[in-house]
Amino acid sequence: MPILRLVRRPDGGDVYRAVVEEMKLHSRHPLGLIMHGASEVDGRTQIAQVWESIEYAERFEEEILAPALKAAGVGLEDVEVTVLELHDLVTP
Repeated sequence: MPILRLVRRPDGGDVYRAVVEEMKLHSRHPLGLIMHGASEVDGRTQIAQVWESIEYAERFEEEILAPALKAAGVGLEDVEVTVLELHDLVTP
């Protein structure tokens, strides 16, 4: 079942861009990722992702995201993550 993963990080765009560059997210799309978008609100990074399943999201976190955060010197303090099962998903 597809999921929506919402992430709020305390750091801003510079940290986000460094982690995205480390992951090569724009050229190496993780298996199971349907959509990724990010914005900065009040100095905090907000990320929305749609995944084919929770398993794909967890694999991404363990194998790609965690090493990229570590390489960028960024921790997981004060990170808020919400995961919602999607009962309806429309894509063009």
